[in-house]
Order: sequence, then C-alpha cells, then structure tokens
Amino acid sequence: MAGPQAPRILIFPGGPSGAAQALAAARGYVAVPARDVEAGLDLLATQPFDVAVLADEGPLEDTLALCRRLRAAPGGDRVAVVAVTGSAGATAALLEAGATVVAAALEPSIAIQLDAAVWWARRPSAHVADRAPAERALLERTARSFRDASAEVIKAAEDALRASEERMRLVVRATSDAFWDWDLSSGRVTGSERMRSFYGTGGADIEEDAAWWFERVHPEDRDRVMNGLRRAMEGDEGTFELWYRCLLADGSYADVHDRGIVLRDATGRAYRMLGAVSDVTERRQMETRLQLADRMASLGTLAAGVAHEINNPLAYMVANVDFARKELRAKGAGARLDALLSALDEAAEGGSRVRHIVGGLKTFSRADGGELGPVEVDPVIQLVLRMAQQQIQSKARLVLELRPVPAVHANEAQLGQVILNLLVNAAQALPEGKVSENEIRISTAPAPPGRVCIEVCDTGPGIAPELRSRIFDPFFTTKPIGEGTGLGLAICHGIVTSFRGEIGVESEVGKGACFRVLLPVHDHRAGAGEERNAASGGASDELPEEAAQ
Repeated sequence: MAGPQAPRILIFPGGPSGAAQALAAARGYVAVPARDVEAGLDLLATQPFDVAVLADEGPLEDTLALCRRLRAAPGGDRVAVVAVTGSAGATAALLEAGATVVAAALEPSIAIQLDAAVWWARRPSAHVADRAPAERALLERTARSFRDASAEVIKAAEDALRASEERMRLVVRATSDAFWDWDLSSGRVTGSERMRSFYGTGGADIEEDAAWWFERVHPEDRDRVMNGLRRAMEGDEGTFELWYRCLLADGSYADVHDRGIVLRDATGRAYRMLGAVSDVTERRQMETRLQLADRMASLGTLAAGVAHEINNPLAYMVANVDFARKELRAKGAGARLDALLSALDEAAEGGSRVRHIVGGLKTFSRADGGELGPVEVDPVIQLVLRMAQQQIQSKARLVLELRPVPAVHANEAQLGQVILNLLVNAAQALPEGKVSENEIRISTAPAPPGRVCIEVCDTGPGIAPELRSRIFDPFFTTKPIGEGTGLGLAICHGIVTSFRGEIGVESEVGKGACFRVLLPVHDHRAGAGEERNAASGGASDELPEEAAQ
C-alpha cells in the first residue's frame, strides 16, 4: 500500500504515539510523527494528510482543547481525527470536540479506529459539498451511524478496560509486591499504596520524579543499579531484573528484587518502564541458613573420613614427639641430633596436614556473608578432596583432569559446598565392593565465552529420564526415607545461580551421570557493589562482558 497514494497519518506527540506510529507503518500508511504540538499544526497547514492522531494520555481537558484547536487550525477541517484516550466515558466529549473516532489506549482499539479514520478520509464521498441535497443527507446519516457504531465499540473497549483495571487493582492489593510506573519522557513516577508504605513516602513525592527512589538505593549499589537501568533503556530487551539494597521506611536496608518491562515506540526508544519490587531479605536469610545446615550435614556425612584423616597424622605426631622426649631424657646432650630433627620434621608435617584439614572444616562450617570475588578452582577442589577422600576411596577410583583455568566469580565456601555435594552424591550412587570398577571423575576446563567448566561424573546407575527435570527441585530425592533431605542439589542450583552460572546434568540409565557447572570468569573490573549484589540476590543485572551467557 506504501507509495504516492498511501494514506498519510500525522501523529501528535503523547503516551501512545509510539504504538500509533508502529500500527500505521505496519499497515503501509505513511506515518509522520510531530516533534511537538506546534510543529504538528505547522505540518498540517503545509502538507496533505488524511488522518491526524491525538495520542495524549494527559488530562481529558487538555485532549479536548487540542482537538478543538486542531479543527480550527489551517488544514484541520480536511483530516479525520483519531483521539486516543485512557479516560473512561470520554467518548462523547471528544466527539463533540471534533474527533472523528475515539480509541482506547490499547493497540487493538487504536488499530480499528485508525483503519476506520483512513476509510472515512478516503471514502468517495469525502467532499460532498457539490452533491444533491438528498444524497448529501444520506451520506451524513451514514456518517452519524458510523460514528455511533464507533462509539459503541469504544464503549465496549472502555468497559473491558475498566474491568481489567479492577482486576489489576485486586491483584496489587493481594500481593506484597510494590508496583511502580515510570514515564521516561516526563520523569513522573507513580506507585501503588504498597510502594508508598514500603519506602515510607507520601503521595506527592512518589509522583514527582525518580530522585526520591535513587536516594533510597544503597550507596554501594547505586552506580550498578543506574547502569542496569541505562542498559535496559538503551538495549532492545523487553524486560529487566535488578537486585540491590534499599532504605525502608523504618530506616533499615532490605535486599530487594526489582523486575519489570520496558515499553518502546516504533523506533525502539524506551518511553515507559513498569515494575514490581519484592522484599527478599527474609528469603535470603533463610537460604543462608539452609546452605549452612546443608554444609554441616555434608560434613556430618564425612565425619568418619575426616576423623580418619586427622587421626593418621596425629598418631605419628604423638609417636615422634614421644620419641624425641624419651631420647632427650635418656641421653641428654648425647642424644642423636639427626634422629631428633627427623622425628620433629615428621611431626611438623603431620601438624601441617591437620592444620589444612581443620582449615577446611572452618571454611565449610562458617556462616560468611556470601561475598563474591575471585576464587581459584583448583585449591577448592583439593580442599574438598581432603574432606571426602576416605568416602571416595571406599567406593571408586578417583580420576582428576584439572586443566589450568582462570579464577571464577564466586564464593570459596559456597563453591566448595557445591563440589562437595556433587562428590558425595556421586559416591553414594555407586555400589559397594566394586572399587576397581567404579569411577568418579573431576575435570576442569575453560568454557568459552569467558566461563569455566567443572564436571563431576560417575559410573553409577544414572538418572531415569522422567526424574531429570526434578532433581534440582527442593525436597526431591530418590534416596530412601531418612537418608536424604532433597535439599542438596536444590541448594547447589541456588548457589551456582547466585554466581550467575549454570548447572545441569547429562545421564544415561546404567552408564552413570555427569553434573556440569559453568561459572563466569572473574572480572577484575567488577566493584564491591556488584559482588554484594550477586551474593545477596542471585541473578545479577550485569554480567562481565567476557562472562555474559
């Protein structure tokens, strides 16, 4: 339809103007957006147009005034006028002010009335001044019938809109989330009642601009959140997600999860953002407690092996120290110096082994804040193996394929917990008494783009296809009652996700299972705010460039 004869649509600026422009272009119409009202009136006076769209979401009085002004302006009597409004019951007033048809601020309604206006402007009887009186009267009756039918369509759309808004109000009241709506062109922010009570604001400040909100974001998180919003506006995604700390009405800071959508015009420019804020502080605290409980449960499972690892060096430490004491008491200055030094060296070596084991226990048992930073994978694996060595050796051969990899963006204790859980699960899946036939393999390797892959594989019975989709669900377990809580893999999934990584499994019944963990390489440019964000909130709004998934 595009070409010299294509209908020309003049679109005045306003909230739904982007939608109107996109709908016009999709129909092959020539859509011309006006920079502002004055520029639109100038275009109308100097160029031919079939339809003018008044896409204003402001007060009804402003739309009525603009409609009357357009009709009185040069060229205004030659076009069909589509008035888009979000005001219920405004149809009659807009038609009285000169609108040809009225559309609700919904794309289906705008599309219908835009096509109707084009038909109205392009109908053969558009200029009826020279028609016979009887024919002109018939055309005018047809026009009134058409406008009445259009009004009925709009009335139905307004009723549907009111019902939808009422349902939305009920949903907003039923949820604990705080909802907000940000008009990017004016900077005006409106929010639900929960938003006001959540942040302790009055009615005026929340509807003035976004400054009040930015001031409540924790100073350490503010730059990262601003950058996340900027990327959401400038990118081409329709949704966004942010995790940060914010100041509440009672003066405390809460961990919040803020997610929403970005509305864009036909050019891709963001003109509006809507979202919901959830207080996830208690959930994060509960997750931390569950992680610690699971970590301690894993250590309990390995208690016998850990005790064995400590008892061995302790035994020869005590023996060597006793030898040195007896030698000195019996011979005094005549004691053999080389034998004493050898005994003490062995005791020191045993003490070093015990220190490493106890250090590992402290690492896994402490309830740290979960801060993220650069973590070397190989030392964490070696630490875990010292914890689980006895249990693994009693079940299978251990194969290590540890290639050099860069530091990952993680938390040492939590990463160790993930690897320990996977190793314990692999060992528990293997049958007893077949050490030479069973195998547990741990491997590390770079995984482009900008990630590190850690795999824990076993030659056990594998996982049935119907169970694979559920193994990361909380409280799901295939172990007998009393032998598993079903939280281990769920916690592993939560930890890996909080590192902005992925965890998955490949398995074939009778041929074992292979769990694969993908973690982002640590970006040394990342600030403390981003590390705190990922630790407290899970998925981050920003990935390092080389770690983007």
